[in-house]
Amino acid sequence: MRQSFSSRPGNKLTLCGTSQNISRWQTAESKTDLAEFMKPALRKKAVRTLFLLHRWSGITLGLMMCIWCLSGVVMLWKAWPQRDELQAALAHNTISLEDPAVLPPLKERYRAFRVLMAGRIPLLLAYAETGIVRTYDLRNGRPYHLSPEDLAGNAVRYVGLTAGSAHFDGLRDHDQWILNTKGHQSGFYRFAVDDPDRNVVYLSPETGDVMQATTRNSRFWSWFGAIPHWLYPSLLKRHQTAWVYTLCVLSGSGVALTTTGLWIGWRRIRSGKSFSPYRGFHRLHHVSGIIFGLMLLSWITTGFLSMNPAGFLARGPVPEWTKIFEGFVSRGELSQVMTELHAHPECGLRDIRLSSWSGIPFIAATTENGKSSTFGISLNPVPLTQEDIEKTLTRNHVSAQVITLGQDDAYYFSTRHFTRFFPVFRVTGPDGVRAYLDTRTGTPLLIAESGTKGSRWIIYGPHDLDFFPWLRQPIARLIIVLPLLLGVSTLCLSGFLLGIKRLGYRITTTRKHRQRQDSLPPRD
Repeated sequence: MRQSFSSRPGNKLTLCGTSQNISRWQTAESKTDLAEFMKPALRKKAVRTLFLLHRWSGITLGLMMCIWCLSGVVMLWKAWPQRDELQAALAHNTISLEDPAVLPPLKERYRAFRVLMAGRIPLLLAYAETGIVRTYDLRNGRPYHLSPEDLAGNAVRYVGLTAGSAHFDGLRDHDQWILNTKGHQSGFYRFAVDDPDRNVVYLSPETGDVMQATTRNSRFWSWFGAIPHWLYPSLLKRHQTAWVYTLCVLSGSGVALTTTGLWIGWRRIRSGKSFSPYRGFHRLHHVSGIIFGLMLLSWITTGFLSMNPAGFLARGPVPEWTKIFEGFVSRGELSQVMTELHAHPECGLRDIRLSSWSGIPFIAATTENGKSSTFGISLNPVPLTQEDIEKTLTRNHVSAQVITLGQDDAYYFSTRHFTRFFPVFRVTGPDGVRAYLDTRTGTPLLIAESGTKGSRWIIYGPHDLDFFPWLRQPIARLIIVLPLLLGVSTLCLSGFLLGIKRLGYRITTTRKHRQRQDSLPPRD
């Protein structure tokens, strides 16, 4: 027998037998009630998740981010070790040809020839079109391989000693101090010089040039500055792919940590007498986050972007018009130069490079005092002029603007650790690319294409805080950048200490809970 149950007026549910008939408006109302009930719970759970994510990320990354900030303070004054350019130019002996040079049978096309001394041996370096560099002994025209004994004197002269010794420490390709030096994959000769500064000098086995040099002082400060800041321990840096991924993961996680911290910090701001609801270290972390959080986010984000994740702002191809100044030189032109060098042994040149610029062969030479000069094939001074560049551009149908630049501009400028050469020729092409050419040799010192320009304004400008020349002055670094670095260091360190304190509390609580459980009598 079917039974019918009817609800009274006002009831929302009607049962007929064992079936349920729910009207559409009743269902909609029920779902609305459920959604309204679930919203606060979901919101609370999401907020709780973000708090936990920020806390555990801080425990994991807080110390690393603090090290990044404090090492940045060191790098305001102590940069990565670099060779002294003038001393490197003086490392070679002056060229001495007692007998006429014997040239090898050079049959390829060459971009340049270079003549220098390795000890008392005159050498010729031939730069082939393919990029291969071959070394010949000018006494007999045979191929020559530079030995450590040939270059020990170069290491001593670099340091500026008239007498002394340099101990050969082997051929190094993954040494701590050469991992970002161009050409280190082929290996450099390492020499330890007996001098008060404990200089270590790295020389190229191909050219005898000083490629890198460190002192006891520069090595010491690098372990507190550049190495922790860039994660440069050789054990990691020698594996380039692993190094890049490690930095991307750590800095990307730092961006997430800082972003959640800013959201939590602004959420916790209170109006009225008390700005922050926290006390002690927690209050310090909260207030410093409100003041310096955006600065920290800027630094960690630009540090992440500097690794060019997914090719972001990677350098683009060099425009073809920037190559119109390059040319080739022949064996006949080299023979003429060698004849002039033998006829003028008193010229006092340490290093000469014969190349072609705008179709005209010329010599870029390092004089006895380490300065650079430009000569013709007959060793007569031939300065490069702005008119020469403009004629070359016109001849190649390139519409470009040329000026002689004598001071910093937006892309070519000196920093606290690197001094740019001036004056230079700045050539702005029809595509907006800027080429900065050395007025002594005509070689490009910098090519600012779209990737370089974008990196300047999006990454390195905000990261280094050097948008304007006055920001690059020592006084600005002291009164602007240093306080910012100390502020973000306080933010990171206080957050790390709070995380460790919380972790210790959790461990202690868990231990006490287990002890109570163990002390309870067993159940029957």
